[in-house]
Amino acid sequence: MNNLKLPPIHFHPIFFFFLFVAVITGMFIEFLIIFLIVLIHELGHYMCARLFKWRIRRIFLWVFGGVMETEEYGSRSIREEFFVTIAGPCQHILIYLVIYILGVLHVLPESILLIAYQYNTFILIGNLLPIWPLDGGKLVQLSLDTFFSFQTAHKLMIGISFFTIVFLSIYLYDKGILSLSMVLLMIFLMWENRLEWKQRYMRWWQFLWSRHSYTSKQRKYMELEVPSTVRLVELFRKFKRDTYYWIKVYDQFGTYYWLSEQDCLTNFFEEKDIQASLEQLLTRERGKKEKYEKITLLYK
Repeated sequence: MNNLKLPPIHFHPIFFFFLFVAVITGMFIEFLIIFLIVLIHELGHYMCARLFKWRIRRIFLWVFGGVMETEEYGSRSIREEFFVTIAGPCQHILIYLVIYILGVLHVLPESILLIAYQYNTFILIGNLLPIWPLDGGKLVQLSLDTFFSFQTAHKLMIGISFFTIVFLSIYLYDKGILSLSMVLLMIFLMWENRLEWKQRYMRWWQFLWSRHSYTSKQRKYMELEVPSTVRLVELFRKFKRDTYYWIKVYDQFGTYYWLSEQDCLTNFFEEKDIQASLEQLLTRERGKKEKYEKITLLYK
């Protein structure tokens, strides 16, 4: 029964603004339909995430969509996150089926079912646009994660998202269909992307911390060959998702040393020296090895 427990559900302030507008304009039924569609959509994400035992904080709802906030920042596989992401849009197929059944049984007026059908289609298509934090934006992020480092993929995703919002706004204005609701929606999406851009370094740090703190099965192993003068921060910028790294370090004399990804991350977070280089890390590791050998000889 614990798996069926719902997370806390919170509402964005803009949600209540649209609720107020809906009440005074006599569009409460339309607002209720949109709310139910969005809620069912987010529950699709939630149920799939629970199957994979994600750490979920809350479901955050606004008007034409919502966000399931989790503690997973790149710590899960791309394949797993893909299934959680598409679980929301898949719920719209179920909604189409329910609308059809209600129509056959004549449970609700045809006009209401038509509105529900139209909004379900609008939210489904809109949600798949390549805009953060919509599911389309997340799918773009996952696609970019396959080819680029986490930091690069995240920046590219936000850039694509900004471009899509601007292009879509200009297109709707040119076609004369840029309503007040649509303007508010575009402003909201632009604001969310602005916040995501400001938090890009925090997202990256969370990604690195999750790799350090939580052991997860990586899809493949990769070698990185770098000089010992490279700083750890510069090395981490090369890290991709679903990949575990073995670091081949060479010094000025051409001598090679091997370090694991975990060696680098552990030293980085435990020493708390963001300017540390691989050369400093190797010096520390050699010092630990010499100390261990001395202790071993002493006990012998």
